[in-house]
Amino acid sequence: MRFGQYIVLAGAMTFVAACKPSPDPTPSPEPQATEVAPAATSAVEATSSAPAGGGLNENSSSLHGNVQDLHMQVNLAADAMFDFDSAVLKATAAPELQKAADAIRSKGKGTVTIVGHTDAKGNDAYNRKLSLDRANAVKDWLVANGVEQTYNVSGEGASKPIAPNANADGSDNPEGRAKNRRVEININSTKTVAE
Repeated sequence: MRFGQYIVLAGAMTFVAACKPSPDPTPSPEPQATEVAPAATSAVEATSSAPAGGGLNENSSSLHGNVQDLHMQVNLAADAMFDFDSAVLKATAAPELQKAADAIRSKGKGTVTIVGHTDAKGNDAYNRKLSLDRANAVKDWLVANGVEQTYNVSGEGASKPIAPNANADGSDNPEGRAKNRRVEININSTKTVAE
């Protein structure tokens, strides 16, 4: 072997020795296990089983509610609120509307959305107008009774049923249609960044 090759070989061995980690005289402590807290439950998953505020847990055929972390939905049965084919509130609707008003006052911090719905009887354009007029009637009552909020009002007509309008054999389903005639009030209990 020539002298130059010895120098290259000696240099390579020095490089390898330099790359080899040196033993550490003090051992590093064992990593300790840490407990990770579970992630916060989303509003969709965290439906509360506790009764809703504002008397929503009372037995009532026209008012139902669901409470979630950031959202509450109040359903008003249209048959208890309005006469057939009418958007004028009945005098008997006031107690149910007062419960909804109390819920908005205690929980509402953002936009309150009021959506009217009808059953499938009648044509689509008529049902959309009737459902919008009913939603506006509810909003007007709330405003007239001192519930000052930002409101978003719409009418869906028969486009979003919660029960079948007809039975499996094609016959009329009066109970299902009655459930579909409703006004939903969606209450946010936190403000968005824009609000």
